[in-house]
Amino acid sequence: MRKIFITIILMSSALVSVNAQTNATTTIQAGDSVMVDTNTTHYETGEKISPWVYKVKHAVEQIGSVFHPEGVLLKGIKSWIHQSAVVTEDNAAENLPTDLVESTAPTSISEKETTTVPEQEITTPPITTVEAVTVNETSTLEEEEAKETEDRAEKTVVAVNTPTRLVGRIISTDQQAIEGAVITLANQGITTTTNANGEFSLTYLEATDEEVILEANGFISDIVLVQLEDGALNNLGDLLMQTDFVREAQEEVLLNLSEMDLNDDEGKSQSISSASSASQDVFNSTVSFAWSNARYRGRGYDQIYEENYIEGLSFNSAERGQFNFSAMGGLNDATRYKEVVEGIEANNFSFGSLGQSTNYLQSATNYAQGWKVGLAATNRNYKGAARATYSSGLLENGWAFTAQLAWRYSPYINIKGRIGEGISYSSVGYFFTAEKQWGKDMRLSLITFGAPTRRGQSAALTQETFDLTNQYNKNSWGYNNYNPYWGYQDGKVRNSRIVHSYDPTAIASFDWKIDEENHLKVAAGYHYSFYSNSALTFYNAPDPRPDYYRNLPSALLDGQIDKDGYFIGNDLNGKPLGEVTDGGYIKYPLYYNGTSVGHSVDMDTYKRLTDLWTSRDDKTTQIDWNALYAANYANNVINPEGSARYMVERRHNDIQEAVANANYRNTSVEHLTTTIGLELKASQGIHYKTVDDLLGGNQWIDVDPFAERDIKELATNIGLTQTDIINVKQNDLRNPDAAAKKGDRFGYDYRINMLNAKLWAQNEWSWNEVELYYALQLSYSSMQRTTDMLNGRAWYLARLGEERNHHYYYLADAADDVLAAGNDFSKLPTRLVGYNHHFVDPAFKLGATYKINGRNQLKVNVLAETKAPLARDAYISPRVHDRAVENIYRHDYARYYAQANGTSWLEEYFGASQKIAGGDLTYSFNYPIVRGRVTGFYTQFWNGTELNGYYDDETRTFVNQSLTGINRRHMGIEAAAAVKLGMYFTLTGALSIGDYRYTSNALATTSAENGMALAENKVTDMPLYELRDSVLIKGLRVATGPQLNASLKLSFFHPKMWFADITVNYFDWNYMDYAPARRMKGLFTGVRADGTEVNGWYNQDYTNYGKPDVNPNAIIDNEFDKNGVPKLRYPYNILSDQEMLTSNNPLHRFLVDVSIGKLIYLKNRQSISINLTVNNLLNNTHFKTGGYQQARLPRHNLQVENDKQISVIGSNVWKFPSKYYYAWGTNFYLNFQYKF
Repeated sequence: MRKIFITIILMSSALVSVNAQTNATTTIQAGDSVMVDTNTTHYETGEKISPWVYKVKHAVEQIGSVFHPEGVLLKGIKSWIHQSAVVTEDNAAENLPTDLVESTAPTSISEKETTTVPEQEITTPPITTVEAVTVNETSTLEEEEAKETEDRAEKTVVAVNTPTRLVGRIISTDQQAIEGAVITLANQGITTTTNANGEFSLTYLEATDEEVILEANGFISDIVLVQLEDGALNNLGDLLMQTDFVREAQEEVLLNLSEMDLNDDEGKSQSISSASSASQDVFNSTVSFAWSNARYRGRGYDQIYEENYIEGLSFNSAERGQFNFSAMGGLNDATRYKEVVEGIEANNFSFGSLGQSTNYLQSATNYAQGWKVGLAATNRNYKGAARATYSSGLLENGWAFTAQLAWRYSPYINIKGRIGEGISYSSVGYFFTAEKQWGKDMRLSLITFGAPTRRGQSAALTQETFDLTNQYNKNSWGYNNYNPYWGYQDGKVRNSRIVHSYDPTAIASFDWKIDEENHLKVAAGYHYSFYSNSALTFYNAPDPRPDYYRNLPSALLDGQIDKDGYFIGNDLNGKPLGEVTDGGYIKYPLYYNGTSVGHSVDMDTYKRLTDLWTSRDDKTTQIDWNALYAANYANNVINPEGSARYMVERRHNDIQEAVANANYRNTSVEHLTTTIGLELKASQGIHYKTVDDLLGGNQWIDVDPFAERDIKELATNIGLTQTDIINVKQNDLRNPDAAAKKGDRFGYDYRINMLNAKLWAQNEWSWNEVELYYALQLSYSSMQRTTDMLNGRAWYLARLGEERNHHYYYLADAADDVLAAGNDFSKLPTRLVGYNHHFVDPAFKLGATYKINGRNQLKVNVLAETKAPLARDAYISPRVHDRAVENIYRHDYARYYAQANGTSWLEEYFGASQKIAGGDLTYSFNYPIVRGRVTGFYTQFWNGTELNGYYDDETRTFVNQSLTGINRRHMGIEAAAAVKLGMYFTLTGALSIGDYRYTSNALATTSAENGMALAENKVTDMPLYELRDSVLIKGLRVATGPQLNASLKLSFFHPKMWFADITVNYFDWNYMDYAPARRMKGLFTGVRADGTEVNGWYNQDYTNYGKPDVNPNAIIDNEFDKNGVPKLRYPYNILSDQEMLTSNNPLHRFLVDVSIGKLIYLKNRQSISINLTVNNLLNNTHFKTGGYQQARLPRHNLQVENDKQISVIGSNVWKFPSKYYYAWGTNFYLNFQYKF
């Protein structure tokens, strides 16, 4: 038997030898074994090939192609080589160095296993012993050859029992290792990731034909076909991944969008697209750019439910909960490398959140060695940009350095109607990172960046201002980007809303691979975010804003519309005019410029004002800066010691934060990865106002204009002297009637001190077909307000609440000292310290993945957590006093309130925190022709909190309002698929169908900022300073962007590095943000939830006052919506109904985008990329991306007996119309980049 076996081996060897000799005399063909000349380069790029490639044999997979007519495709490395550069094995000795070896493994591949199925120590199984052949010293040559053949046979038997392995290294085209790339074997359903050296290793595989799927953030996905040899080390060598330079350009555009829209003119945060969605998930990578112009938000979540980290450090603001994208404005390389976790999934750098979690990786060795310079041109908020990046690569001393400078600029745009009209932009960004490595196990990174920026802002528009200015734009440029924030000063453009932002940041991180099973990363950082915006303010003077309602043509219609929504058709003598109905009303009033106008309106004035608007008259539609200076100059003469009439103030909202974290990972248990994280953050929000420009005035007297105006009414309150009343108007009682000059602080000056700590742990179990994880987190947070100003309204409210022991609400522990000081406040501490509120919140999540096979998998995730309120939502009027929302006090004194109210301690303790429970179920698929996923999700929010402020026409003063008990539900479906259409084209479709709505009514607490009483207790006749009422929002849609989104993209990609695509997007179900003031229960019933009566409600009867003709009769008898809210008849329903922003014209629901680009490889690792992106190609300027109702109601007062005034809700429901954000017209971004 042994002789037969040896004979077979000898015959096989002879056959191989014959074949080799035959191939040596023939032309190279597919299947041949060849070697590569040491001087050759890549066929396409001209770049040098990794040295190990020259030292191994390669199988020829294909000879020539349409794009590589003289090329040879080598199977192992999937690279095209010129035919002249390859030789057969027999000729190799003449052409290749003598040190070539048979090894198939690159020397750079380490033995560290990173597969999700941890590799066990390889032990050789028992081998059946082959009987030894006795060989004496006089053995013949034939016997010696037989003995050698027997040895080879034994080695072959051993190899058959060796595990089948697959190794390789993922590198970029510039030879940089790609860390975190995902490697998936499609047929066997096994996944692993690359280590810091770009290496991967998979063991115990089946010997079969396999599709190796390569995916990495920022790179184009690829599939490599491999035939795994049984019992062998299958080495793919270096696998090159092309940089997704299309995505690079898109991210630059996204960062610009995110920076510009974080804070709009009204202080409302618009819904913006995440700028960091660079994952390989088909849905997220498609919609993050395609739907950004519509302000799409993933699953309808606010930005506070997305987490952003840098080197493992949390950089979401502790006060506002949002990430400051402008901190890295223009620094695209600082955001290039990242870890992205979509939604509720296992996360190795944080516990995670409902939305996307992103960790920006900024170590210097992430960046390719060399230079990179770029130029950009656009017609968006900035017009031009330049940037330069240099990276040293890893030096021999273990150091690496990367630095980037970026510049963006736009002069003032003095072309009406164009994108960015009246806006200027200037920004210089810097980014520097240094890294020191000690071997492969330890590395230290030092990072700093910042981007000082000065930029103008634009405003939301009413439909009237849009339509009026659109007449001018149609006749000129075809755009409508009217901006009321600017005007001319001495012939030069000046914007009243200028943002100054700068967020200098420093980070140090230390990464230590303790051993193969333990890893520790610690980091610390600090940043100080300077953020301020300017605004016009005025005192005892007309409102200078051109779009103020009194400055518009529609102001002339006030009082000219009857309670049925018709224009009054009688003249001043009661005589009917024009065509009338039986009721004496003009059913078909006159029309001018598309707007219906009643005969009782002064048509000459209306026409004249309308013509000024449609012609974009400088002094009518823009700020007249020269007139403001003139008013101040005149006031200086009349009242030289008085306050200026007009002034530009600067509102500062800074925050400084010190952050630290530690992240430990252990893989010592088979199939298990344990991660433990600790996050610490100390923050301070810093808020104050300064005088930015007195506009020629002498000074600004620091008093509250609303309080001063209402002194007469405040004087009627019992127990207060005239001196006490005068104190109320002071913004700082220790510095009364201060004369503020340029740069002086005034108005308010307070801090919010915050501490946050999170401890979390996660276990990930991984097997071939199933993955399971669960994670726990415990969070601690605290907040405390301090102030350097003793506000007169805070003192006043504390004085009024002293008898009820409520004075602590407003002045905290300082209340007794302040009230005991009388009117001598000089001896009080400089800084008044408020209460410290503490919160502890748990969170839990778990998920499982079932791999049906390598191409199909199911994934399920669930989350339950509580979240403490953000500081921005905790204080009712932080500019004035320390009063927090009611639920926080119930939380602080949970045991007391539980005993008093008969509730549980836990109910009261967690009464201030928001509760969240949600989950998602995903089916994903990945085939060579098509890949994508379908996801269903459901999330419920309980007990949310919101704050807002507005001028209340019922009480005729500015009020602050807190909303608590807000419940909402988000559910829907996400789906996307990318289908390859031949060699060059890909068709990608994406769809999101959501249903995001409020599931309960909210409780509103309203108080006057100037401290005045808002109502009277009918039982005790005592004044009430806070009103409580229900807000009827149940069933309304959450205004976080379109809830129906769809897109279809056709992409072209040529191997010569040409690309182009066209995307058609459709958006629907987009809703207006509601105004709580218009949906208060008292407006529908006449009585608030606290029992107080409303002065002027939708169905108030004024017959008893002798005014039956003004009865609105707005409520339809016995008609209710499905949530039990009474229905209002036209036109009053416009006040309360939630408006859908979607246009009635279906064509206005579409946005079309196109892009084209080219990547050119040059010699010596140089390249040039050029790309052009055009958004809103069809110039759809009617597309509304968002909006909000104004809180004010169209009230007017009637004088009745005893000098009493009653409030009436008038029929001119268009008096305070909604404001809208419109999509930019056709806009482009042209980018040029050169690498060398």
